[in-house]
Amino acid sequence: MAPFISSISPTSGHSGQTMTITGTGLGSLSTTKVNIGSTTVTPTAASSTSVTFTIPPGCSGQANIIATVSGVSSNSKTFFYVAAPTCTSVNPNTGPAAPGAVDVFGTGFATATSVAFGTVGTAVPTVLSDGHLTVTPPPHGAFSDCTDAADVLVINTGGTSSPIGAQGHFTYYDLPAVTGVTPGTGAAGTTGVNVAGTCFVDVSSVTFTLTTGGPSTPADNVNVTGVGSLTLDVPGTLAAGTYDIQVINPGGTSTAVAADQFVIS
Repeated sequence: MAPFISSISPTSGHSGQTMTITGTGLGSLSTTKVNIGSTTVTPTAASSTSVTFTIPPGCSGQANIIATVSGVSSNSKTFFYVAAPTCTSVNPNTGPAAPGAVDVFGTGFATATSVAFGTVGTAVPTVLSDGHLTVTPPPHGAFSDCTDAADVLVINTGGTSSPIGAQGHFTYYDLPAVTGVTPGTGAAGTTGVNVAGTCFVDVSSVTFTLTTGGPSTPADNVNVTGVGSLTLDVPGTLAAGTYDIQVINPGGTSTAVAADQFVIS
């Protein structure tokens, strides 16, 4: 009886994976060889109904699988070699600990199954084309520093993309915090107010907001002097009242606390 292949698993993938052929009359370890394209491989396990082997290297595209038992060849099944994806850019490439969706660009995304963000975790993407997907990065846990640049690695049936450096990073930012304001009182237009805190990294703005609510007013002449310090001028248009001074960076807006207040009398 000629060998017969009923199915192969996987039907697409890359070298180094284990493939299993199922069928009938598939022979034994001493009698069976397998051809994948033009490459002949020796099974790691074989019986009359199942053959297992390691997929050898091959070019991206279609390859036919044929089992030969004592010189008699089976029917063929089609296997597709899939190249590992490449990641070329991420947009946006910065965000808070719990980011929104980002766009990832590259090649080989058609069969993407997941996207890894460094050691933070993985997420399931929405594939838009072979060169474009969207994905929501997994939330970041506790920070050991104010930022964490994570390699964005796309995983498909052909393997995992390689790190490419800054262009392929998504950088998580910890939330800034204000711990003190000196002086804490003054007139509208006061200059040289010192603000202390943490994670004043890539600050985009600093605002004054009445503690009783209302719109925020950008501070004047903000100068970040360190990760935990900055200076600013109080806008001359502000009315009397108590204001929260809040710092904004890609990690978000610092939480309003008593320590961030400035009083205009």
